[in-house]
Amino acid sequence: MESVDYLRSVLRRWQVVLLLGILGGLGGFAYASTLPMMYRATSSVFVSSPRGETTNELVQGFTFTEKLVQSYSQLATMPAVLQPVIDDLQLDTTPAALGAKVSASTPLNTVIIEVTVVNQSPEQAALIANAITRSLATIGQDLAPEGPAGAPSIALETVSKAQPPQTPFSPNLLLLIATGGLVGLALGAAFAVLRDLLDTRVLDEKDLARVSDAPLLGKVGRKRRRDPAGIAMRVMPRSTVAEAYRRIQTNLEFIDVDHRPRTIVVTSSVTRDGKTTTSVNLALALAERSARVLLIDADLRRPSIADVCGVDGDVGLTTVLVGSISADEAIVPLSPSLSVLSAGALPPNPGQLLSSEAMRGLMQTLAKAYDYIVIDSPPLLAATDALGLAHLGDGAIVVARYRKTRRSQLKDTVSSLENVNARVLGIVLNQVKERGQQAYYGAQVLPEPSAPTPAADASTPAPPAIAVPAAPRPVRTAPVLPASRREAKTSEKTTVS
Repeated sequence: MESVDYLRSVLRRWQVVLLLGILGGLGGFAYASTLPMMYRATSSVFVSSPRGETTNELVQGFTFTEKLVQSYSQLATMPAVLQPVIDDLQLDTTPAALGAKVSASTPLNTVIIEVTVVNQSPEQAALIANAITRSLATIGQDLAPEGPAGAPSIALETVSKAQPPQTPFSPNLLLLIATGGLVGLALGAAFAVLRDLLDTRVLDEKDLARVSDAPLLGKVGRKRRRDPAGIAMRVMPRSTVAEAYRRIQTNLEFIDVDHRPRTIVVTSSVTRDGKTTTSVNLALALAERSARVLLIDADLRRPSIADVCGVDGDVGLTTVLVGSISADEAIVPLSPSLSVLSAGALPPNPGQLLSSEAMRGLMQTLAKAYDYIVIDSPPLLAATDALGLAHLGDGAIVVARYRKTRRSQLKDTVSSLENVNARVLGIVLNQVKERGQQAYYGAQVLPEPSAPTPAADASTPAPPAIAVPAAPRPVRTAPVLPASRREAKTSEKTTVS
């Protein structure tokens, strides 16, 4: 991942990052609430040398005092000074415990000792600090060497008495809340980045490039809840979803200009990737440019073209392959330029039936009669039927679902096709979540088909409209005829040659 990818990962999950930041701040506030309020009071002692009449003696006295002041600052935390304070104030503690709350320091190049006491009570902190300075002055003078006439050579005098502080210095509420919030934001950002690093779902072109060199034919967005039900190419012909299928159809034309793919197998890695929807919409997009397009349901395990298009599913591909009916009787026209061959009855051996010579001969015959053939095949990781079908056609399109299909699944699918020397025409990324895109003219539902014109051939059945659940319409399908009537009806039709 590049640096911009990390930023996109954080921005994509900004809600999680913000939530963890807020939780971190609340955690810092909760932790601060458990801590006791501590107050700090400070008193100061000045250390001097009273002897010295000449300048040299005064300099020597100051140097002597400056060397002793560090020792006196250490003396302030020792039991010799603290025990009298405990006895005087009648404190329920020990010198060691009291020394842990006392600190003494000497500012640089000074002879001043600052004694600081920390306590939960501001009055008690000031009281103990003043008592320590008094005890330090007494003990310090007793320990100082004697000067002339037996006088102490060092004098300690309190120059600043401690006052009860008004506000506590601990806990620092703002600091703890800010620290907790920053920790939460950092954890949220780390979660967002790690989620993308460990996420193996297909999201964009970069993920597709990791598993295959096959081109991305197009991205198909998801339908919104308020959009009309049905096939997008029919119920929303001017929507972005319909334009996505037209873009796929256009890209197919430019894959190989000299040898355009005419028989196209549509497959996916697993179920619910949208291969059937892609097959139907792609066939409708091709039918806008070509006069003869055939949609075949070759998913003999879980066929769905018949239900989607509203045709009879009992008569179809399997019926033709076993010789019970001819191809032209099983094929049902949906529009002047699009026809459908449903799956038919489910066979016990779909793989053998699709790889049979009858299937090969049927595809050769149909390829001469139609400009484009779109074949809906089973998912490749669930069944190997699409491998044989890809050889019968000009190549296969692999449909991957946005944020559902794993990169490993897509890689195995493409590798399976390439291992048998089948041509991978490209990849379609389905159900992509797009924002800020709307149809140029808006989603429009096609009007009900009008009555056939007098110029139409009366012997040709009127093409049924694709069923829309919101507004169902009657559909004409090819009936299953008895053997005697079938032969008579077959003689009246033009057979596919």
